[in-house]
Amino acid sequence: MKKNNFIKYSIYAGVLVLGVSCTNLDEKILDATETSKADPDAVLTSAYNGLKQFETQDGIFAVSEVSTDFVIVPTRAGDWGDGGAWLQDHFHTWKADSREVNTAWKQMLSSVYSCDLALAIEGIPAGKKAEAQFLKAFYYYNAIDLYGQVPYREAGSSPDDFPKVWTSPEATTQIIALLEEALPNLPAKNSSDPSIASKDAAHFLLAKIYLNKAIFDSPTHTGFNANNVANMNKVIAHVDAISAGTTLAADYWDNFKPSNNTSPELILTSKNVLGVDAVAGLGINGIRSRWYMSTHYNQVPSGWNGFSVLQEYYDKFDPSDRRIKNNDASVIASFGSPLGMRKGQQYAKGGVAPLTTRGQNGSLPLVFESDPAGLPADGKIVSDNWLERWGIRPQKYIPDVSNMEKPENDYVLFRYADALLMKAEAIVRGGSSSTTTASIAAMLSSRQGITTAVDLSTLAGIDHARATELWEEGWRRNDMIRFGTYTTARATMTNTDAYRVLLPIPTTALLNPNIKQNPGY
Repeated sequence: MKKNNFIKYSIYAGVLVLGVSCTNLDEKILDATETSKADPDAVLTSAYNGLKQFETQDGIFAVSEVSTDFVIVPTRAGDWGDGGAWLQDHFHTWKADSREVNTAWKQMLSSVYSCDLALAIEGIPAGKKAEAQFLKAFYYYNAIDLYGQVPYREAGSSPDDFPKVWTSPEATTQIIALLEEALPNLPAKNSSDPSIASKDAAHFLLAKIYLNKAIFDSPTHTGFNANNVANMNKVIAHVDAISAGTTLAADYWDNFKPSNNTSPELILTSKNVLGVDAVAGLGINGIRSRWYMSTHYNQVPSGWNGFSVLQEYYDKFDPSDRRIKNNDASVIASFGSPLGMRKGQQYAKGGVAPLTTRGQNGSLPLVFESDPAGLPADGKIVSDNWLERWGIRPQKYIPDVSNMEKPENDYVLFRYADALLMKAEAIVRGGSSSTTTASIAAMLSSRQGITTAVDLSTLAGIDHARATELWEEGWRRNDMIRFGTYTTARATMTNTDAYRVLLPIPTTALLNPNIKQNPGY
């Protein structure tokens, strides 16, 4: 019987990804008596570790960013082919058995499972319960955003039963209820450790939910009216409820440097501690992918030569904007060329000696540019001259030179600039506030080195401002759906199937008879 229970719960939560044997899961995880007496701190740590899954380049990050107008992962001969997985993400040709579709599902629902374990502990302190409720709401939010339905278990239900399923509108109601119950018992934000769930984080997530609620209230996430005034007023109220100590950082890059935990702008992060293994079973931190996934083999740090920013996205910026061109002396000394969106000739440390390609087809200057002829329609680079060096490379985090593999940088999940942009959007969509969108634009544009115009007077301007402010932070897919552009044809994506605003339910999850495949798949 226990074996059968495990199979049914693994369909729900994807617990196989936890790397625990079936025997251990049967005897340890599914024993309700042992769970109720578990150590709250240990179980809550497991729930927080779900945030680490946002740091890697696959799964939730891939479907949220690679599927948009921001980046593509081109095939460079034998590199980054991966059976076409990366190009499926970008071209919107994924299927129910596609790699990243399955990875993201398992990432979010295994994290929900960890939260449920914490919430099942007898006598769990109110504060720790609130943290688990917040984390569960956040993981469910992402699952609903991607898949439009989520499995759940009712308290006291038999483990012999398959999990039931909430539709998108039902899950949205449950997520709001979780957050509202948690909010009074959450702590104030820790100014030196925003990785702890806080009142500010709950207000941010509630604002995000109400901003997208018109979408989530549609089971297929289509045909919605986003200008619901009541929802927009709630967005504004929750942004206004964020504590006064949470403000914009003076320098944009303070949010992404190794010691970014002290930035007043950060509301929620995934914590990384220098030299500490943060990925179970691996001697690495997942955040290292934010430099390795794009840098060339001959650069510092020596990378995997993959992700490339699309020219149409780069063109949203003034080329001198500090958000995409950080040429501080310390950056040049350590990495040779500006960080941000790395473009043009690349240099060795110190910024003097120009770098070249690996030389398999003759050594060529390492120049990151978009191919003048454009990326081939199939996403495969066949020209020797461009094989290694096609594409502008994104690098938003400043590598921790003291430890590239297990760095100190915390991974940014919620940021105050995003909250301000949500408030501006809510105002334009009909919400009431004594604050003007012009004053919010002035706050954002007055920071050091922001040279791209910030116009928040229209929805088009807000979409542009979100694209330039929040690049690579995991929100682009969500934004494009809300602004109605996600399934619009663009230079490298011609699939306009409207139903692809939702991902397919993974094939294995459909073994649960209560889950139905999303329309179109």
